[in-house]
Amino acid sequence: MKKGFVIEQALLHHLQAIDEIPEEVVIPPRLVVTVASGERLLERLASQDGPNRAMRELFGEDPEPAPSNS
Repeated sequence: MKKGFVIEQALLHHLQAIDEIPEEVVIPPRLVVTVASGERLLERLASQDGPNRAMRELFGEDPEPAPSNS
């Protein structure tokens, strides 16, 4: 098979899938970060805080962290 054919088929399958799934579950391919949310993101990345409850639940972890021995 030629590379162009494979790419074309993949794109056709992708476009068909987008037409078939409900619009409310399609995630836009771009993420818009405002100045304020960007600053909060940078502060969070610089902090030493662990993941919050929502993040632990998202990744299937115990929502209440074990107490530290420090």
